[in-house]
Amino acid sequence: MMRAVLKSLAIVLAAVVALLLSGAVYFTVRALARERPEVRPGTEHSSLSRESCSDCHAPIAAEWRESFHFRSVTGPFWERVRAKGYAGLFTTLRVPCMNCHAPANVLDLAAGAYPVERSEAVERGVDCVSCHVSERGIVGPGRLLEAPHEVIGDERFRDPALASATVCARCHDEPAEHARTVAAWQRTPFAGNGVTCLHCHMPEVESPLVTGGPARRRRSHAFLADKNLEMLRSALNASISLTGDHKAVVRIINDRIGHALPASGMNSLIVKVTLRGENGRPVEVVERAFGSKEWIPGYLDFRPFLNVTKIPYGEARDVVVDLPSGHGEVTAEFSYRDWWTLTDRDTLIGEIARAY
Repeated sequence: MMRAVLKSLAIVLAAVVALLLSGAVYFTVRALARERPEVRPGTEHSSLSRESCSDCHAPIAAEWRESFHFRSVTGPFWERVRAKGYAGLFTTLRVPCMNCHAPANVLDLAAGAYPVERSEAVERGVDCVSCHVSERGIVGPGRLLEAPHEVIGDERFRDPALASATVCARCHDEPAEHARTVAAWQRTPFAGNGVTCLHCHMPEVESPLVTGGPARRRRSHAFLADKNLEMLRSALNASISLTGDHKAVVRIINDRIGHALPASGMNSLIVKVTLRGENGRPVEVVERAFGSKEWIPGYLDFRPFLNVTKIPYGEARDVVVDLPSGHGEVTAEFSYRDWWTLTDRDTLIGEIARAY
């Protein structure tokens, strides 16, 4: 009997190993069949260096240096990528990452095309030149009379909806459906009501354009997103309800942001539900995560090795727990786990409670 059981286990184990190996071979063959990601010099202005942009437009550059556009190559996550040797692995397997983390040209692409990686100054990430220099020259909303250089007026920089759909989308609409952030926004009422990517992530501020210049109305270049605690807190819409069959339902509704929650990357919204009895002591703790999680933890922490459980716009997710007998309190803590920061501590963004 024991021998038969061991034989069956051996057959199952062999089948699992064969499945994993065949999957690995299939993925590798598919990857190697693609062309290597293209690398070429960035589109730069003939008389102005990349550094001169940030020297003259120091107020804007100061905002940019606080953003993850600036740290798209030098942030904590990419330090780990290099330390683990993934940078070379990405290239070998034809996984384009640097094309958006250090793009050569964003403005002169055909509809639906993605940028290519630039060969120089990659440590500057997504910088001024990435988004404001085309093959025609320096591009912006239009030229100010006192500007020391020519600026080509471009409708994409005057119309926030057009900028969202054509400039932001170059990198924020990745091939994977769950990472198509701009496309997700276009399907929401936000887009129909004129609320664009720029309204939330590049809000208007009163600040100089250039060093020593007068304050004027312009858009922030801090590129606020899920690294901003206030923005994270404003995205959360959660409640606790009690059912007739003695259950507590913690519901999260994604109706405050124009895309999935979380939007991209391997970030997660962590929900921790704690049941406490009449004495205030914990009786049960239930934890759920919504976002993207490695299905081979610690080894292949990048797409496509992810289990995606993000909450699409307009949808809700429930965490249901059975209530113990008697009376007590249900609390729900909501934390954000950010793969970029690589800290051991999640960021608490909200907490609600209800007596039962």
